Amino acid sequence: MSSIDDAIAKGKKRRKGVAIASLIGLAVVLIIYFSWLFLTKGYAFVVSPERAAKAPQFAVTSGSAMFIGNKLYVFGSHAEVLVSAPKYKDASVVIDDNSPSTISVTLTPLPAKLVALTSPSLSEITWRLNREKVSVSRTYSAELSEGSYTISASHPYYQTAEVQFDADIAQEIEKLVPITPMDGVISINSTPSGANVSLDGNDIGVTPLNIDMQGGKYDVLVSKDGLEPLEDTIEVTNQRPNPTRNYNLQSLQAQISVITKPQGGVLTVNNKPVDSNARVDANVPHVVKYEKTGFIAQSQRLTLAPGENKALTFDLEKEIGEVNISASLAANVSINGVPKGQTPLKLNLQALPSTITFERQGYRTVTKTVTASAKGPTKVHAEILTEFDARRREGKPLFANTLGIQLALVTPKSFTMGSPANEKDRQRDETQRDISFTRKFWVSKHEITQAQFAAFTGKGGGSALPVTNVSWNDAAAFTNWLSEKEGLTPFYSIQNGRIVGIDKTSKGYRLPTEAEWEFVAKLNRRASPTIFIWGNQYRLREKQGNFADASLSGKQTFVLKDYDDGFADKAPVGSFKAERGGFYDLDGNVREWVHDVYSVTPSNQSGTYADYLGPVGQGKHVVKGASYQTGRLKNIRASVRSGESSPAEDIGFRIARYEN
Repeated sequence: MSSIDDAIAKGKKRRKGVAIASLIGLAVVLIIYFSWLFLTKGYAFVVSPERAAKAPQFAVTSGSAMFIGNKLYVFGSHAEVLVSAPKYKDASVVIDDNSPSTISVTLTPLPAKLVALTSPSLSEITWRLNREKVSVSRTYSAELSEGSYTISASHPYYQTAEVQFDADIAQEIEKLVPITPMDGVISINSTPSGANVSLDGNDIGVTPLNIDMQGGKYDVLVSKDGLEPLEDTIEVTNQRPNPTRNYNLQSLQAQISVITKPQGGVLTVNNKPVDSNARVDANVPHVVKYEKTGFIAQSQRLTLAPGENKALTFDLEKEIGEVNISASLAANVSINGVPKGQTPLKLNLQALPSTITFERQGYRTVTKTVTASAKGPTKVHAEILTEFDARRREGKPLFANTLGIQLALVTPKSFTMGSPANEKDRQRDETQRDISFTRKFWVSKHEITQAQFAAFTGKGGGSALPVTNVSWNDAAAFTNWLSEKEGLTPFYSIQNGRIVGIDKTSKGYRLPTEAEWEFVAKLNRRASPTIFIWGNQYRLREKQGNFADASLSGKQTFVLKDYDDGFADKAPVGSFKAERGGFYDLDGNVREWVHDVYSVTPSNQSGTYADYLGPVGQGKHVVKGASYQTGRLKNIRASVRSGESSPAEDIGFRIARYEN
């Protein structure tokens, strides 16, 4: 092949390669173009208002997107665009799959900024914008929307002025409002006329007088020989441009200067309070008086010449009065915290309010306030009461009541405690004694609960079950605690946690005596005594009380087989019907400590026992009543007693106290 043929062949091959490459490039461009059309979305933006639409600016702040002209192309599903224009606030637009293809954006114009001030510059300018009061200040600043405005400035001493202007968007506006002083006339007249007048220290003439003055405040002095000068303040304002004054000049006054001892009292001239340096009318009689509480008042009469200066001195003496102090019981007396002795007392006190305190151990402190008088003796009497009696008189609840302890008053009568020799199932320790009572007594309706006893010990919960497993000493200590809470003299004397004595005169809380317990159980509100709490019948009625019923079969030797009280153990107090004037659980639930020492030895005393407290001595104490563990009817009798020295699961207690 010739060289020409080779060249032609190579040219054809090269043109063929270029053509193929061009076709491949075109195909790639078409693929890219159609892919771009498929993967991107276009959004057109319409900006308003018209002024903002003239030169809007767009910026993509997040997402994959680009602007071509005013059209946004988004690659993906999300983009955020910031739209702005001169003198308008920027707006942020979020684009997502739910956005329309044409997006309208309304830009908010920036406000105009106004600064207004007056000429001359004054404080307390009242500014009004379009006749609405907007500020009281030296200058006024505000942001305004596009529009026409009127700004006005007013001051009491100047004429109101206003300026009109137009505000464009984003405009910086400064307005100077010129104000001019008010022109007015001050008219001053006096009686008598011919008085000299000065304004702000400058003499301007004699009355009657009319002076042209600009707005402002002026100090006025009107004076005339032989007359008292008169000072005043006059204002010329835009509300009152022409003020008028008519002054009535008085004769020249005199001066009094007063020294007082002690200080702090009241100084008067003709019954009108004055200062220690006071001006008074001349040639007129005056009564000058000085008085102070607790002192004897003094007065002086005088008549002064015009212009005379008189010095006076008052030195008051203490007013002393007799006070007779007495009380229903002998009590220690303190006056204003200083001990003075014991009632009755006769004291001389200054005629000032004095606090008298009456104190007696075991009684409520009484405080009275009295003011002695030199006119005659003053009597002060105090009723000395225990805290308990004072609270009762005031109708306030007793502390025991706040714990839920309810007590019933018992009016007892003579009876025979113990059981007669022929009583069925009688025990040999049920010795009979003839009992009389000289004092009424209170007894708690219920046995003391776990919650009530826990308030004393600070331990345990709030159960309504009767408290048990407490010693006789602990029960007695509980009653003393109640007494102390109510201001009563404790009944028991306690040393080292043991009872070592009693106070028979005390009205404090205690354990009921065996005689009291039996009286309530046998005879209270009945014509004759009974064997059981419920009467003389040797049988239990349904739900009579909490005893060892059939539920304890197999758990203890004796049970009441045909009886079911609904409780296998202790029951909450008051679970059964009350007996004997409102008392609960006297016959069952738990046995109860009483006050008496236990003894089986008959007493050598004959006759009647008055307010019987039991044998004297130490040892076991009497326990009365039956319990949820009592399974024999004979042991439920009211005369049954036992002597115990240790706490037990079925021994609790109730409380008592004397009425008087």
